[in-house]
Amino acid sequence: MVERRSPLVLSSTRATLRSVLNSFRPDEIPGRPDSIRRSVRLPAGVLRWKRDGVNDSKFDSLDDSSLVGLSTQLLKRLSINSGSFVVINNIDIGIQRVAQVVVLDPPNKTLEDSSVTSLPVSDSLHTMLVFPTFDTMSQQLLDQEVAYLSPMLAFNLSLHMSCLKSLVHRGNEVLEKYFVAKFDEESASVAGESKIGLDLEPVSEVPGYASHLRVSFVKIPECGTIQSLVVSSSFEDEERQGLIDSALNKYFGTDRVLSRGDVFRVCTEWNCGSSICVQCGQGLGSKEEDFIYFKVVAMEPSDERFLRVHHSQTALVLGGTVSCGLPPDLLVSSSKANMPLQVDTVNVLASVLSPPLCPSALSSKLRVAVLLHGLPGCGKRTVVNYVAKRLGLHVVEYSCHSLLASSEKKTSTALAQTFNMARRYAPTILLLRHFEVFKNLGSQDGSQGDRVGVASEIASIIRELTEPVSNGEYSSMEENSNSNSSVDEGGKFRGHQVLLIASSESTEGLSPTIRRCFSHEIRMGSLNDEQRSELLSQSLQDVSQLLNTSSDEFVKELVGQTSGFLPRDLRALVADAGANLFISKESETEKIDSLSGDVDQSSQLGNGSERLKAKDDFTKALDRSKKRNASALGAPKVPNVKWDDVGGLEDVKSSILDTVQLPLLHKDLFSSGLRKRSGVLLYGPPGTGKTLLAKAVATECSLNFLSVKGPELINMYIGESEKNVRDIFEKARSARPCVIFFDELDSLAPARGASGDSGGVMDRVVSQMLAEIDGLSDSSQDLFIIGASNRPDLIDPALLRPGRFDKLLYVGVNADASYRERVLKALTRKFKLSEDVSLYLVAKKCPSTFTGADMYALCADAWFQAAKRKVLNSDSGDDSIPEDDPDSVVVEFIDFIKAMDQLSPSLSITELKKYEALRDQFQGRSS
Repeated sequence: MVERRSPLVLSSTRATLRSVLNSFRPDEIPGRPDSIRRSVRLPAGVLRWKRDGVNDSKFDSLDDSSLVGLSTQLLKRLSINSGSFVVINNIDIGIQRVAQVVVLDPPNKTLEDSSVTSLPVSDSLHTMLVFPTFDTMSQQLLDQEVAYLSPMLAFNLSLHMSCLKSLVHRGNEVLEKYFVAKFDEESASVAGESKIGLDLEPVSEVPGYASHLRVSFVKIPECGTIQSLVVSSSFEDEERQGLIDSALNKYFGTDRVLSRGDVFRVCTEWNCGSSICVQCGQGLGSKEEDFIYFKVVAMEPSDERFLRVHHSQTALVLGGTVSCGLPPDLLVSSSKANMPLQVDTVNVLASVLSPPLCPSALSSKLRVAVLLHGLPGCGKRTVVNYVAKRLGLHVVEYSCHSLLASSEKKTSTALAQTFNMARRYAPTILLLRHFEVFKNLGSQDGSQGDRVGVASEIASIIRELTEPVSNGEYSSMEENSNSNSSVDEGGKFRGHQVLLIASSESTEGLSPTIRRCFSHEIRMGSLNDEQRSELLSQSLQDVSQLLNTSSDEFVKELVGQTSGFLPRDLRALVADAGANLFISKESETEKIDSLSGDVDQSSQLGNGSERLKAKDDFTKALDRSKKRNASALGAPKVPNVKWDDVGGLEDVKSSILDTVQLPLLHKDLFSSGLRKRSGVLLYGPPGTGKTLLAKAVATECSLNFLSVKGPELINMYIGESEKNVRDIFEKARSARPCVIFFDELDSLAPARGASGDSGGVMDRVVSQMLAEIDGLSDSSQDLFIIGASNRPDLIDPALLRPGRFDKLLYVGVNADASYRERVLKALTRKFKLSEDVSLYLVAKKCPSTFTGADMYALCADAWFQAAKRKVLNSDSGDDSIPEDDPDSVVVEFIDFIKAMDQLSPSLSITELKKYEALRDQFQGRSS
């Protein structure tokens, strides 16, 4: 039998047949088995279609929480159309979701257009440092080989966890770039090497509708916010529930593809109009707070993994709350939040908290407990909230004051209840504020053993409750409700449900047993000049037009006067000045409105007065802020003493400026490791201007001035005197550039071994001072110490060696008439002198032992004599000048003579010779 020959098919006919077959979906091709399906593996990206509150209209009728944007080329490879459904698999974790496809190719460009090609991932915008981003509202070229997912779909696929895991494995340097959120060329290489892979496969059939859907609210801690005022009555509760029901009905007016464990968010417009609702009354509600997050708890039929939901086909049951994480702010929000100024603290805290969140065998064994300490108002809570938003964690705050019960033994029970409460919002960060209160445990009553016992009990509670959960599961992953789903098993890992962060002012005084419970201790310091300048620039950017100088000049001037200010102090300063500026602006507007002149005159008066008052308001607010920050040991401040206030002492001035001013003006010369000479000791008779000279140096060099007197540091309790010395140097470091001035140094640091106190307090104070002064060489060249003493022979010799107070300058009495004339000119520069007054003759008549203090007393007494004569003339009616005129007091030569007759020198010839002998003794040590 002759075999039948196969028919002849032309090449053109074969090409047409293939194009027709490829246009069918895989399940519609005749004769093709279900096992042969097209699938592609693509890097994941993020799709955005909203800008400045405006949505792209073509996404209004689509499920924006489960969209995947593809190019036309990928649609042809998958043999699907726009609007089809695909199964997306996260290769890293093994989670699957169904998404609806939307084509992203611009309509005015075709595949043959040479400009629409496959672009490198680093050439486009990026989300979370790893995911390339396509914004439909911008003229952006499309990467043909990327699957762009909607943010909530990416979250339900746990792509944020895959991203975090990839960054953690790359090291801390890469992880820091994620929290800084600055994309540069180096970040582009990171994005190219850290692609998150997805598998896309067309579905065999469209998911059916769910008959029942049960969702629950996602628990979000209030943390003491104004949310407690939102529902304060049954009427408001009912009205808000109606708003939520209406929003859900509108949300499910479009077909939504959901699976068990999915998280979705619904936008609500809160506008209850109640007088007690602060958010509605003052418009405080932000767009981010308008979203309510829900989690799918159950769906019917239960044997289907993916189902569609529509309000006309599905019965919705809403009830209860459930713990679940939220999407990171970088994933769901296109606007970038301001990063805290303490970048180093953010990076350290992020490197500690990120690894325990990543599913790995090593991270499941890590116990995380962080002790974050810094001065009050330095921004500890701001840093924690910022890191939590980047990681998608809740923050549950508790004040440790509320944990202290009437009996201290019940404190551990209250602490355990706090951890249990935090677990209700897992995954979360438990922030225990004011942790320093635990240093006073058992201080009121009880023996030393009782105090140790209470501390040990609290330490054991912290250790026990910070251990990782054995079978923890990240809330956004699958809950394995379907027993035959093997993919969901890959999402399980041993994780941390609660991460503990305790914030404290300092770690001093805390029991070593409690401190050993914390795996990390992070210290937050004060702001430097650049950080204060950035914070002030952000705060003043809206009022720069009201300042009589440019904003940069004004900020630079404020930065120099706010050394040592914390972020809370700077914001309080701006708020205080802004309130006064607003009040003065209102009063000035009223004055302008009341004027009957022409418009030009009114506008000129208003602009000029507002600009003049703005700077004055900031100056007054700065003075008030410094007074608020003043403490018992004195606050660093810039004194108001100029060189014009100091007469003579030219040699001493020059020596001090060589020590202080050179390292400030030429920092590069001193950055080679040269040990600078930052200590100066001024010694000599009392009243010669040692303190005045130190203040003038601080003013002229724009340095903060911290004056310390010996009795202020001495305390009756053991260890407190040394602590006061440490606090002084710590305060000076936070207020750099700064000058620490130790007045009467001989009483503060006497020679060790010679003091008669039985406890050896002064010896320990001297040893502490030596340790702190030696530590100054490790810091930058902007912290100086100046000491003043009448008896340098009583000071401990160790303080006078090179590297400490190594430059000794004698400030003595000068009998030269021209020298004294310069001193008198400085003292009387604000006086109104008669024409017959010759300060040179007054200087010649002064005794040879007159010190600067004696000449100050002479000038003050002379002015008093003139003021007394002025009052007598006014009473007799012989004077026509008003009494309240400050220029009405004219000092004459006879006033100086009368004052000199009544004044005796404070220093005798014998005492002066003793000081000159001391000068000869220490002259060899002087530089």
